[in-house]
Amino acid sequence: MNIESGKVKPIKVLWLTSSYPRGKDDSASVFLRYLAEALAKQHINIQILAPDHPEVEATPDTIGIVLRRFCYFSPRKLQKLAYGSGILPNLRVQPWLLLQVPFFILSMFISTAWIILRNRPSLIHAHWIIPQGAVAVLLGKLLRIPVVVTAHGGDAFALRGNLLGTIKRWTIKNCTAWTSNTQATAAAVGPGLPKPHIIPMGIDYTQFASGNPLVVRSASESRKHVLLFVGRLVEKKGVADLLQAFALLSETLQDETELWIIGDGVERDRLQALTTDLRIDSKVIFFGKLPNNSLPDYYAAADVFIAPSITDSSGDTEGQGVILLEAMASRVPVITTNAGGIGCVITHGETGMLVNPGKPIEIAAAIEKLLNDKNLRETLSIKACKAAQDYDWLTISSKFVNLYRESNSIRDK
Repeated sequence: MNIESGKVKPIKVLWLTSSYPRGKDDSASVFLRYLAEALAKQHINIQILAPDHPEVEATPDTIGIVLRRFCYFSPRKLQKLAYGSGILPNLRVQPWLLLQVPFFILSMFISTAWIILRNRPSLIHAHWIIPQGAVAVLLGKLLRIPVVVTAHGGDAFALRGNLLGTIKRWTIKNCTAWTSNTQATAAAVGPGLPKPHIIPMGIDYTQFASGNPLVVRSASESRKHVLLFVGRLVEKKGVADLLQAFALLSETLQDETELWIIGDGVERDRLQALTTDLRIDSKVIFFGKLPNNSLPDYYAAADVFIAPSITDSSGDTEGQGVILLEAMASRVPVITTNAGGIGCVITHGETGMLVNPGKPIEIAAAIEKLLNDKNLRETLSIKACKAAQDYDWLTISSKFVNLYRESNSIRDK
């Protein structure tokens, strides 16, 4: 342990990430901002390096957190590889963005090296194995700095193939320590690797437990059931299955219910067209993107939260599902699919209802069961709310602080 004037020497951590909120109301990887804020409260100095984007707003540095952006393509308005629906969905919709990938990696490498040489961080924490983890490990070896790598899901489930698999294994085998948000994500990275630290992403439990439904529900609407979805509108979120499930409900139940969809993404136009084809467009409301701090009121206004995630055509799926924790803390009963790492978060029949992914008929049956059984809704929501307390940022950030100190101690030996 480093001692300076009788005190523990502050740990300076350089974060590398391919996504970070572009402004105060942006939801892009907002969980990373909350984690950074929680770590800063525990006297960890965080410097964050994230990609630039045309929609980035000027963000003042806060105590313990310094945010820097790297530019990777010109003109700036064409920097569209990151953000939006995410790198992989963006590449599928606009394949020409593949041309930006080498510039993205090179710019991150140079910017990271410059920060290391100038600021001498205690360690590097890379969020996502590829490309951040690989860049961090390479520079860590060159400049003799400990490296922590975190697998969040897409890097484990979707990035496959001989070359990418080799890069992932090399990265994990050569970092100081690595974390995964669930056991399922860790298993997807591959066998025969060093044991991971299972540290999930968290939530501000108090914030989501204190939503006010009256903020978003008028008196006239209060008699209707509200089904809620929150997330990016991309293939792996399975929203098309949710719409088909809603269309399978009885006409009477449909008339008594509204489906609220919060979020945006490359699938939005297709999904809105699907509501018309299914003749449910008058009962489905697309809110678009909303500020994260407004979400607790929407959760509080909902009768059932539904996250119908699937494994998409690239093999990507949910590594954990932070939105499930938000709903649980808000005491909203959850229906979700047993995809990816979701089964590590939700216990069927106790903290939510699990159905098979890609099965609208099972989603519809679960919706009908919950809407018709108020006691079941209350039982599930009470147990889920209690379980969500374990994911509060104070608890989660403390685990990262301990890992940082362990990893930094290796450097000092």
